[in-house]
Amino acid sequence: MTEKETLIQNLDTALVKLNLHKEIASYCEVDKIMIGLHNEVIEYFNSVKDLVTQKELTTNYIKQFQNEINQTTNLFPYRQQQNLSFIQEHNKDAVKDNIEKQILPLEKQLKLLQFNIDFFRKLNFFSSNIVAVGANGSGKTTLSNDLKKYLPNTGVVISAQKVLIIPTFSGVSNFNNTSQKLQQSQSTDKSLKVTYSTENQGNSWSIMTQVGGEFKLLLDNLLAERSVIRNKYFDLLQNGQIVNDVPITRLDKALKIWNSLIQHRILECVDGINITLRPISSNTPYPAHQMSDGEKVTLYLIAHILQAPKSGFIIIDEPEMYLHKTILTKLWDILESERQDCIFIYLTHDLDFATSRTAKKVWIKNFNFPNNWEIENIPDNELPENLLLELLGSRKNILFCEGKKGSIDEKIYNVLFPNFTITPVESCFDVINYTKSFNKLPNMTTKAFGLIDSDHHGNERLKALEPANIFSFSMTEPENLFLDEEFLKLLAKQLLIEEEKVTAIMTDVVNQLEKELALQVANYVSAKINYYFKDSHVSKGNDLDTVTANYSKFTNEIKITDWFIEREKELKEIIEQNDYSKTLSVFNNKGLKSLVNKHFKISDFSEKSFKLLQFERASHDTLRSHFPNEIVKKNGL
Repeated sequence: MTEKETLIQNLDTALVKLNLHKEIASYCEVDKIMIGLHNEVIEYFNSVKDLVTQKELTTNYIKQFQNEINQTTNLFPYRQQQNLSFIQEHNKDAVKDNIEKQILPLEKQLKLLQFNIDFFRKLNFFSSNIVAVGANGSGKTTLSNDLKKYLPNTGVVISAQKVLIIPTFSGVSNFNNTSQKLQQSQSTDKSLKVTYSTENQGNSWSIMTQVGGEFKLLLDNLLAERSVIRNKYFDLLQNGQIVNDVPITRLDKALKIWNSLIQHRILECVDGINITLRPISSNTPYPAHQMSDGEKVTLYLIAHILQAPKSGFIIIDEPEMYLHKTILTKLWDILESERQDCIFIYLTHDLDFATSRTAKKVWIKNFNFPNNWEIENIPDNELPENLLLELLGSRKNILFCEGKKGSIDEKIYNVLFPNFTITPVESCFDVINYTKSFNKLPNMTTKAFGLIDSDHHGNERLKALEPANIFSFSMTEPENLFLDEEFLKLLAKQLLIEEEKVTAIMTDVVNQLEKELALQVANYVSAKINYYFKDSHVSKGNDLDTVTANYSKFTNEIKITDWFIEREKELKEIIEQNDYSKTLSVFNNKGLKSLVNKHFKISDFSEKSFKLLQFERASHDTLRSHFPNEIVKKNGL
């Protein structure tokens, strides 16, 4: 009989017992609340039966459901009775009292049952590992704490908070005792989200003893198991039996994994009692408690995972904590390989770690205290995975723009549009594609907007993009915003510089455009050609003549001479009209700030401009006037 068939059979048996128990309760006239609890448990068991019948579940889930059935049926005191004949007048009240005593335990158990099935349904009963991504405050730690309570026998939860104290042992403990203590510890909350009373000189000693003693339990059990296994092996040899394979204990595996990750030291257990470290270049060992936090947590995680319950769930809150990036991915790759029987559920806000996992990704969208989570699948999308994971947690609308992370452009947009999550991407085509892709995502409470340079797109194309929330920005360089006439006047006033200097700067900027006319036109045409190749394609042909004709049509659209003459004429008109505002919208030259430095007699125009933007709110409206109204209005300004 398969595990699935056994579970269904056990559910059928349990349902028969519960229905009879409900008859017993009704006959004894127990409280209506208890009758209702009977109905709720029966309904739950039926729903689990339907679920197990319809879905192919892994051993992990089947074990969890079987565990819940056993725990729940044990709360019905007369579940073993075959009929009602045992109830007499003299014991009827006692039977009633015994049943009603289970009201509170059953209410608690039902809450547990509901939490588990809701949680696993939200995860769609994935048979593979899971990464749940959530920002700070999304309830990851609270979720891990609840999972610790609700998976006491089939799961282990590794909290983000760890007190990494490695003990020194004086001998090897009894293996049965260490196993029991470890199992009890695995179902205990160690998140440190607890408190203590200061009354009567109360202190945190008991809490710290519990959390700080976790490393002891992990290592004590590994050492005890190793001693038992090795003793058995040598007893067999001593008795003359042929033993082909030398046993590899979990401690041996732990040491091997640790040594494969930390290259400059060797972790070993020479005396069979205490773990020591030895530099590769030396034979002198030193105690393991002198390890760095990163080295300690590596051993801590290895010891935890290797000793997790078989075919269970391993929930890790912030798996990246204390670990160096160079070993983070490698460590979890090894541990997943070692425990292929388990389902790993990672709770993280580290997006690089999340994308490193070959796992189903889900998004902790929202959390309402005390235990209500909105968990959504992360759908397939054209956005790069790391970018998609980053944006899912945003509570603001997204503004895609051209540029690089950390650039002055991003900083300017963050100040001007604080109600957007500013997201710089490589090119205008990325802005267009990512904006459209994000807005296709289901169940989103935020929207994406795109901001592109208008210089290389025709008016028709720009108008066609607006319904997709993609709008044009007239400046060729966001830094040109700082050259806005009114902004320069505000800066001059702050620096106690006469306003005439602003006029001189404006004149020099237009003159500089005239000097660079040929270069600016050539750069513009080169960029326009690149845009054309990226934005267009050769139509498909079914024979040589069609392919040749389509290619000729494609290349004939590239009118270098016409584009050059047209752009040169446009720039000459701007120069002749001394149109400073239009000059800023067409002049692509990051060196223009040197003109301001010269006239203002400063050396850090960009830095002073950004500080003005940060602390002088009057400058915000001035610069926002260069942006499309659709973006400004959506910013709530």
